[in-house]
Amino acid sequence: MLIRLHVLALTILVGLVAPGRADSLTRAEALKVAETFIHHRWTAAAANVRHGKDSSGIEIHTPDRAGGHGDPAGDCWEAGAQNTGMAYKWGGFDTLASYDAGLRKGKAAGDVYTAEKRRKGGAAVSGDAVGIDCSGFISRCWKLPTKHSTSTLASISWRLPSAEALRPADVMNTAGGHVLLFVRWLDAEKSRALFYEAAPFSKTRATERPLAGMVSGGSVPLRYRHMRD
Repeated sequence: MLIRLHVLALTILVGLVAPGRADSLTRAEALKVAETFIHHRWTAAAANVRHGKDSSGIEIHTPDRAGGHGDPAGDCWEAGAQNTGMAYKWGGFDTLASYDAGLRKGKAAGDVYTAEKRRKGGAAVSGDAVGIDCSGFISRCWKLPTKHSTSTLASISWRLPSAEALRPADVMNTAGGHVLLFVRWLDAEKSRALFYEAAPFSKTRATERPLAGMVSGGSVPLRYRHMRD
């Protein structure tokens, strides 16, 4: 019995000090990860543009500026130019290294969201594209070992009493929809805020949003259970 207790104590001690554990995450660390995605620079080639069926028959459309499937506001990447921000990919969970490696291999730079992809879920994720989606981005920022979806993020989070309780590296999440990483308030009334996101028709970017519209649209404030100040 004494030996078993010593083994248990040692296991707990190792767990507490082991590097890379989820509960070692601080708000500053989460924001730093987010910013590496937001500010990531890469050059797109013509081979990274893709519109049509991939090698598995999955419909794929990159959010490039000329393709007509990206952000109508024009916040898309451009072939033959240096771009900033990782391209959005439905179901994507790439690291910066795997993203760049995929681009060098001629993979598609992203794959935009569609209602059909939402209906098909994982079956609509293309292996011929690289990038990251909104929940994949949050999963990376929170240093999660596996990708969570907007429907499962709540299972590892605390729901905040109101959006006004948001602090850096918390999120506004719509289950089955979109999720954004809170950065800071932009006014004393806490009516507008700066967020980081992987935008569904664009890329990882910073965006300013009014909170009232997000709340009325069904988005809820969540805090990762292992977040530390």
